[in-house]
Amino acid sequence: MLLAGKVAIIFGGSGAIGGAVAHAMAREGALVHLAARHQDKLDAVAESVRAQGGTVSTFTVDVLDEQATQRRVAQLAEQSHGIDVVVNATGFMHEQGKHLERLSLAEFRQGIDPFLAAQFIIAKSTAPYLGGRRQGVMLTVVAPAAAMAMPGHLGHIVGCAATEAFIKALASELGPRNIRVLGVRSHAIIGAVEAGSYTGEIFRQKAQAMELTVDEWLGGAAQGTLLKQLPTLEQVAGVITFLAADAAGAMTATIVNVTAGATLS
Repeated sequence: MLLAGKVAIIFGGSGAIGGAVAHAMAREGALVHLAARHQDKLDAVAESVRAQGGTVSTFTVDVLDEQATQRRVAQLAEQSHGIDVVVNATGFMHEQGKHLERLSLAEFRQGIDPFLAAQFIIAKSTAPYLGGRRQGVMLTVVAPAAAMAMPGHLGHIVGCAATEAFIKALASELGPRNIRVLGVRSHAIIGAVEAGSYTGEIFRQKAQAMELTVDEWLGGAAQGTLLKQLPTLEQVAGVITFLAADAAGAMTATIVNVTAGATLS
């Protein structure tokens, strides 16, 4: 098993990507801890993981609350005698589609502030319990916009670019402590909407603006990739799980591209 005995925390663990990663990591032997704001959603994912034989626990936390996040992580680290893997699969509703003349400053910052705050707080809260003799890894899921130029996506593009820059900068700080820091850049994910992803609302708005259904819009997005298909939840979760494993132990300070060729950098 790739992650036998490793302790993994998945922030955003009740979401579509977080839930898929929980299943994948549990199958590979990880001791999975799911964190999110709503216990009922966490319970649903945990029950599904346990039904497949996985080991999982849950805790509620708002990752934008620095003190609460630090306190909850410290409690978990003490109970589990350390942490090996941290996954940031959090997401926040934000504006996509408005051009500069219609975009307010608050709407512009929706795509930047909460994403970077969560990334900073998660990193600061977990780093003290990673690394040393047990190599640690931090993984953040990011949308592909940093490598794109699209009208109507000012905040989203800047937020994604900042997220990727943070990953590389943090890797330079934590590398000497035996902590790897990686990003996983994915495109729109097949199966995510059906799994309850908040991106379903964003996709719906985009589709309506083009007088399409969400499925038709996703089909058009697929045609914009080199492979003429979009990544699936299982594929994205599988890549994240591999990156958390010792087999990827020489990888850090990089953004792994899982966009099916939608971006090339």
